[in-house]
Amino acid sequence: MAMTRRAKLWTAGIAVLALAGGGWGWQARQKKKAAGAPPEDTDAEVTRGELATRFRELGDIAAKNTVQVASKVSGRVIELSVSEGSRVKAGQKLAVVQPGKTGAEKFLPSEVQAPIDGVVLAYIKDGSSNESGKFLQVGDYVTGLFESQNPTPMMTIADMRTVIVKLRINEMDVLKLHEGMPVDVVIDAVPGTTFPGKVSVISPQAEKEQRGGKVFRVEVSILKPDPRLRTGLTARVDAVLEKREQALRLPLTGLFEEKGAEVAYLKPAVKDGKARQVLLRTGMRTELEIELLEGLKEGDKVLTEKPTEFDAVPAEDLRKAGEARTSGLGGPARMGAGRVKGMGSVRVH
Repeated sequence: MAMTRRAKLWTAGIAVLALAGGGWGWQARQKKKAAGAPPEDTDAEVTRGELATRFRELGDIAAKNTVQVASKVSGRVIELSVSEGSRVKAGQKLAVVQPGKTGAEKFLPSEVQAPIDGVVLAYIKDGSSNESGKFLQVGDYVTGLFESQNPTPMMTIADMRTVIVKLRINEMDVLKLHEGMPVDVVIDAVPGTTFPGKVSVISPQAEKEQRGGKVFRVEVSILKPDPRLRTGLTARVDAVLEKREQALRLPLTGLFEEKGAEVAYLKPAVKDGKARQVLLRTGMRTELEIELLEGLKEGDKVLTEKPTEFDAVPAEDLRKAGEARTSGLGGPARMGAGRVKGMGSVRVH
């Protein structure tokens, strides 16, 4: 599907500002502001619940098996036995072609038959859903297989018993998928229905796009075919990449980075009290929250803006924690100071 039609939904990896007031917290506030939400509180609470990252992408419905039909001989179509949308059986007559370029040539007519069971479709070049195909007409002249390596495609037969969603996934996201991964497919034209599916094909080879990017062809098989499905319908594919039940969660607005270490600033118990800097060890993250493994407990409240005065973590502990993250022992390192920055282009929820 062309990039101009692609909707980039719930993208976590976006450009962020390397400033103390930028990063994850800035992005989260911008989302709330754009949604018309009231001003954000100055603290965030640690809660427990489900945490999940999701993959979401748009694709097109297509038949898994399609065959382009061509005549064996060159000539003019003198009979057409089917129309667009007709259901046919293998061996059924589709059309009759009179060989030769003029009526004076007395060759025997040649019958064109259906190669497989399926639905008759107009031929569309390269299978592009952006082009409207013109269906074959009586009187059209066609070039046959016997005379050309590029015969005239007369029509397409699509076996709709096995239906797929065709996707084009960028190189940053394709490694998040694997064959056999369960997915949900929602089709705008069939509201209220979710079709179970699975990732069935992931191309091992990248394809270049006109804009210079690289994508991989991915196919999702719909497990329960439905007669309402038509080739070219827009489908939304949704899959859970990672999930935690009853995870300890902290809003990203309360997460900071100091000297490579992840920290939070525990809200003082009294109004004029001093905040306390706390070292954190984190796990998976979504667009708005992060999993806490160490450092805080459920119900703790942390500040969403770095305080000017606070009880700091000993410098040596901060240095060791930063080095552990940089070396990969304590999670992926992120550059810069202030808010913790993003982690790529995984689509998340």
